[in-house]
Amino acid sequence: MSVSFQEQWAILLLVFVLGLILGMALLASPKWKRRYREEVTRREEIEAENKQLRRDSGEMDSLRSAAARDEARRSETRDADLRRSDLRNDEVRNDEVRRGHVGDDDLRRDEAHRSELRDKDVRDDEAAPNDDAARRAEADRRLDERRLEEERRDEADRRRAAERPGPL
Repeated sequence: MSVSFQEQWAILLLVFVLGLILGMALLASPKWKRRYREEVTRREEIEAENKQLRRDSGEMDSLRSAAARDEARRSETRDADLRRSDLRNDEVRNDEVRRGHVGDDDLRRDEAHRSELRDKDVRDDEAAPNDDAARRAEADRRLDERRLEEERRDEADRRRAAERPGPL
């Protein structure tokens, strides 16, 4: 019983069509639909979080530049105030020295007080960048948490795929 060439092509075409139909039927099962919807939901959550992080990053950049401008302004006014204060103190000290009311202890105390004020200004200036660093650290921590959560989900998906029986 010999099969003709045209019958062989017809059989191959029917097997191909049967494979397509079976494949579509298997992919249309609720399991795949549920996984697809979960993946779409997860992707939308990640995109929303990325959008929020970009917005936060832009806000931090603007805050950083505003802090830099404010720092420059503070530095200029602080320097001017110190110069005026030094001039006033020098004038007062000169007057007191002329009158004979000032001793070495008073001069040391004035110098200690002036250096204490300068140290306080430096500490205040160092505190402002630390606030910005804390915001950046918080954003990095949230990003790390999101990545860790994604890795956990991927690992759970891999375990479920490994537990699922393969095609026969």
